[in-house]
Amino acid sequence: MKKLLAILLALCMVFTLAACGSKEPSTTNPPASKAPDAQTPATEGPGAEPVTITFVRTGTPEILHGIFDPIIEQFEKEHPNIHVEMQDLGWSDATQSLQTWAASETLPDVMYHLPATIFDLADKGLIRDLTPYIDAELQKDMYPSMMEAGKHNGGTYMITCGGSNLTMWYNADLFEQAGLDPENPPKTWEELLTACEALSKIDGIAPVGMYSSPSGGETSLVYESFFTTEYGGSAWDSANSRYVYDSEEGKEAAVNTLQFLQDLTAYAQEGYVEYGRFDVRTLLRDGKVAIAFDLLNMANQITDGLADGTFRVAAIPAGASGIQSSCTNVGGWFIPTNCEHPEEAWTFLRYLMTTENSLAHSAYGSAPMLKSEGATYTEGYMVDVIATMDNSYAEGICAETNALWTTTGEQLQLLLMGKQTAEETWENIAAEHGEVYE
Repeated sequence: MKKLLAILLALCMVFTLAACGSKEPSTTNPPASKAPDAQTPATEGPGAEPVTITFVRTGTPEILHGIFDPIIEQFEKEHPNIHVEMQDLGWSDATQSLQTWAASETLPDVMYHLPATIFDLADKGLIRDLTPYIDAELQKDMYPSMMEAGKHNGGTYMITCGGSNLTMWYNADLFEQAGLDPENPPKTWEELLTACEALSKIDGIAPVGMYSSPSGGETSLVYESFFTTEYGGSAWDSANSRYVYDSEEGKEAAVNTLQFLQDLTAYAQEGYVEYGRFDVRTLLRDGKVAIAFDLLNMANQITDGLADGTFRVAAIPAGASGIQSSCTNVGGWFIPTNCEHPEEAWTFLRYLMTTENSLAHSAYGSAPMLKSEGATYTEGYMVDVIATMDNSYAEGICAETNALWTTTGEQLQLLLMGKQTAEETWENIAAEHGEVYE
C-alpha cells in the first residue's frame, strides 16, 4: 500500500477541466447504439476475426504509456483477436485534433476526454449512447454520482473514469497553535468561521487561502460545492441541463452560499483577488495559510507534510442541510459512432473499468470512481478523500459549460471583491445564464 501511495503522489497531475468552446447543438438525433446480443457475430475464441481498435487517453504520453502499456499487453493476451493501438495526444493539441477527427468522422474507437466536449459531439450525433452496454456489476460498483455524470439528454455518452472532488486541506500544526483540535476539523460553516477567528490570532498567517480568478471554472467549483451543502443536493439538474443555483428553486440556498463566501474573505490572505487555485497551494505548503479548499492534486504540493501528518484533509463544512457534500470535476471514456467494431471497443473500455485497471489509471491524479477501488485504500490521506465520495456530486457539465463558468467566475470575483452583494450576484448570474441556455 505504501508503494501504491508513493506512485500516486509521484504521478498526480492537474485534471484540467477547460472545456472546448461551446457550439450550437445539432437537431439531428444521435444514431442508436447496438448492444451485443445473441445475433452478434462471435468476437472471441477460435475463428474470431482479428480486429484493431484505436485508443487515446489525452494527457502526458510518457506517463500514460507507463500506465496503459501493461494494461493493453494483458488485455491482448486475454483477447487475442483484438489488437489495441494506443495513440498519443497531449492536452495542447487536443482541441484541434478533436475538431479534425470529428469533421472527418475518424475519432478513435475508445477515447478519454472532458464531458463538455463529449456532450457537444453527442449532440452532433458523433458519440454512441453506451446505455445498452452497461452491465449491472459496473452500475453497482461506480459511485452513483459518477455514473450520473456520464448522462446527457437521456443517454450515457461517457463512462466516468477520472475526477477529483473539492475537499478541505489544513495545517494541523497551525490548528494546535490556535487551540483547535486537528483531529476534529470544522464540520459546519459556523464551526469554520469560529476556527478562522481563532487562527486569525496567529501572526504571519491567514486563516484561509482564497482565490477569485474567474478562469477555468476554479471559483465556480468552490461555489457549486458549498451550494450543495446548503441546498442538500446537486447544483446541476442533469435532466434539464441547467444549474439549480440560478433557478428560483435554488435562490435562497444560492444567496446564502454567496453571502458565506463573502464573509469568509475577512479571513483570507492579503491580495486574494489576485490569486488562483495553484497559487494557494503554495501558500498552504509554505505555512502561510492554515486552510485551503482544493482538489486531490493539492497532494502533489504538500507530499512531505502529508507523510509526517502536518497536513490533513477532510470534507468541506456543511451548510444548512447538515451534509458535508462536494462537487467532483470529471472526465471519461467514450466510443464514437464512426467506430467500426463497437463490441470490441466496449470490451476494451469495460476492461479499463475493472478494479485493478481503474486503480492503475487513478495514479494519474484521480479519486476512485469505483467503490471496489476505494476499498483498496486502508491508510493515509486517501482514506479521508475517499470518504467524501459518497456525498459528492458531479460538477455541472454540458456543451455550454465554458460560457456558464465564465459568467459565474466573473460574478463571483465581483462578490469576493465586495463590489456587489450576494443578492445582486445571484441576479446577475441567473440573468446571464438564462441568455446562455436560450
